[in-house]
Amino acid sequence: MKFEVKNPDYGKSPYTGMTKEHWLEVCEFLLEGIFSGIESMEGQPVSRRVEFEVSYPNKNSSPTKASAERFEGLARSFLIAAPLLHNRPEAVICGVSVREYYKTRILEAVTPGNPNYLYGLQELLAMAKEGEDTFQHTCECASLVIGLDQCREVLWNTYTAEEKDRIASYIREFAYGKTGAHNWRLFNMLILGFLHQEGYEIDRGVMRDHAQTILSYYAGDGWYRDGHRFDYYTPWAFQVYGPIWNRWYGYTEEPWIAGKIEQYANALTDSFLSMFDKDGHVTLWARSGLYRNAASSPFASAYLLNHTNVNPGLARRINSGALLQFITREDVFVNGVPSLGFYGQFLPMVQDYSCAESPFWIANPFVALTYPEEHPFWSAVEENGDWEQLGDATGYVETIMNGPGIVSAHLGGNGACEFRTAKGLFKPGDEYIRYYIRLAFHSHYPWEAFDGQGAEAMQYSLSYDGAAEALVPNIIMYGGVNDGVLYRKQYFDFYHNFQGGASIDLADFPVAYGHIRVDKMRIPNKLFTLTMGAYGFPEYQDGEKTQVIRRSCDGAEAVILKQDGRQLALVAYTAWESVETKERRGVNPAAENSILAYGKLRREKMYGYEPYVMISAVLSRRDDREWAEEELFPIREIIFTDEEQCGGYGPVTLLMKDGRTAAVDYEGLEGHLMI
Repeated sequence: MKFEVKNPDYGKSPYTGMTKEHWLEVCEFLLEGIFSGIESMEGQPVSRRVEFEVSYPNKNSSPTKASAERFEGLARSFLIAAPLLHNRPEAVICGVSVREYYKTRILEAVTPGNPNYLYGLQELLAMAKEGEDTFQHTCECASLVIGLDQCREVLWNTYTAEEKDRIASYIREFAYGKTGAHNWRLFNMLILGFLHQEGYEIDRGVMRDHAQTILSYYAGDGWYRDGHRFDYYTPWAFQVYGPIWNRWYGYTEEPWIAGKIEQYANALTDSFLSMFDKDGHVTLWARSGLYRNAASSPFASAYLLNHTNVNPGLARRINSGALLQFITREDVFVNGVPSLGFYGQFLPMVQDYSCAESPFWIANPFVALTYPEEHPFWSAVEENGDWEQLGDATGYVETIMNGPGIVSAHLGGNGACEFRTAKGLFKPGDEYIRYYIRLAFHSHYPWEAFDGQGAEAMQYSLSYDGAAEALVPNIIMYGGVNDGVLYRKQYFDFYHNFQGGASIDLADFPVAYGHIRVDKMRIPNKLFTLTMGAYGFPEYQDGEKTQVIRRSCDGAEAVILKQDGRQLALVAYTAWESVETKERRGVNPAAENSILAYGKLRREKMYGYEPYVMISAVLSRRDDREWAEEELFPIREIIFTDEEQCGGYGPVTLLMKDGRTAAVDYEGLEGHLMI
């Protein structure tokens, strides 16, 4: 099962061929998959599960989770159905009237005694586990009211006054119920906003408290700190629900707050363009990766604002490209619905708050389907932003976002987006470390899971002699960009203070095919082995094993992993004693078997003046052409301050073969770190 673009319009959409009509076909395609898997069309749209250990409901779940899964199926599939109904009120899927199906199921969901009843807040509190006082229902009520607003004339307005009151009474409980101290505040705001616009009385003080809290999370460059993290919840939650709230309530009732939400939304769309590659593809990063193309949503929801500076041709190009990244792949779908993974099923990226129906949130960009055909989002010719200026050139365009601590680069040599992140902290061993704390994230090479057995993908791994398991950093701090070099710092096994901790000072900058690393180890205790991995690379392509090629130049050693149409290279210059590869299984989201290239070194003296600065390059390309020497080995000369050439003190200067000079100086980094 996969979507195929039929009759593409390359006049209006030269990059994707996708028009509004194609988007509506996507809605039908997704609903066909959902409806075909429903056990009974008399029930809620619950998918056939293939995983029962991590996703909910499972043997460890609260009793509330069974109804939560059914609510996710109803509300999130409605986010696909509602925009379709807005355009095609008489839509029929699998022989079923979409309008009648959702009209009936929604009313049943809020009707006590009905087999499809989903329970009210007080009933959930009565059956909840000890300490459980917030519920997934709050989130799904927000999705429900978005859908009801999107197909208002087709569905909501066909309910009787009593039926509307019944729905309003049900969602009102959750509007005033306890919510999460993060993006969930927006769910309550939307429920209250919907009630307000439907003429129901609301507590304006409660609404204002939620809204001021949302503003307090703002960090800069369009990004909100969600809980204690920066991730895609800014684009697919804050910057979608915020504009909707403005339209329903904020502009008329809270104009100052609405003005800030609009200001922050425009700042995000300015900077966030840098985090999509030449094909408009999304990079796997942070939690909830199974929402996939929902990351492109703010370029659709921006047109709900009174004023937006988004280029409509570029907005549609990114949204269509991100959508096609997934729906055109057969491995994305399991039993007719998007899998619990990025592409195929991949449990290392699934959190226990997700269920089989959670991926339906990929529908967030479908808010654009409520715009008329003549709207600029649909009528403008597709554009591709700075990629059109880069073309096939060998340069790059870098975007610095100090607020969230993200520096992103569009790479002209391979069409990839590669971004480096910071401001992340987790307890040692936390599974979230693998989602957030990496040296870099790449649109062509999704992160690999950690296995604790030495070298890890795009991260340092520290193995003390005699230790049972290797360590990876659990905190990464942002030091800013100075003269084109990004500075960060990360600690291994950080608990509550920095004294005596093993750390790495990170310094890196982009080149056309990837980035250069100039990192300094600060590890006081010995004996240890230190490794640094590149991106994971699939071991096979169409049954053919990946080639492993070695090259050297003036003391630098390179390992190239090569398949038809793509290559990945790790180049080691200083400090690394060897560059090795190892085969891995079950850690890559795109391949069962993968190969990891990594640098390796040993330290056995407790105190000794040995090489501290580890210089390397991680590069990739999307062709079969042999690397030119200046592409694979972009550094012409390395100049250390100390005569031993170890980098123990002073600046390190890199003279690049493209004529640039990069000066790396860690002095003062300790005083500029941010989390």
